[in-house]
Amino acid sequence: MSTYLVFLIGMSATLFSLWSTVPQIRKSLKTRKTDDVSKWLIISLITGLSLWVLYGVLKGDIIIAIANAIGVTLNIILLVLKLKYATNK
Repeated sequence: MSTYLVFLIGMSATLFSLWSTVPQIRKSLKTRKTDDVSKWLIISLITGLSLWVLYGVLKGDIIIAIANAIGVTLNIILLVLKLKYATNK
C-alpha cells in the first residue's frame, strides 16, 4: 500500500473522529440540555484519547499526539457543558 494512501486513511480517520464530537457540542450549546449525553462516555473518551496523546509523544509521532489532543480538548468542552447544563447531576 502506498505511503500516500496510508496518510489519507489516517487523516480521514482523524477528521471523522474529531468531527464526531462537534455536533453534540453545537446541540448542547443551542438547547442547553445535555441529559441525553453520558458523562461516563465522555470521561472514557477523554481517558482513551489522553492515552493516545501519551502514546504519540512516546513514539515521537506528533500527528497522533496533536490529533488526539484536539479530541481531548473537544471532549473536555463537552464535559464542561454536560456539567453546566445537566439537570440530573
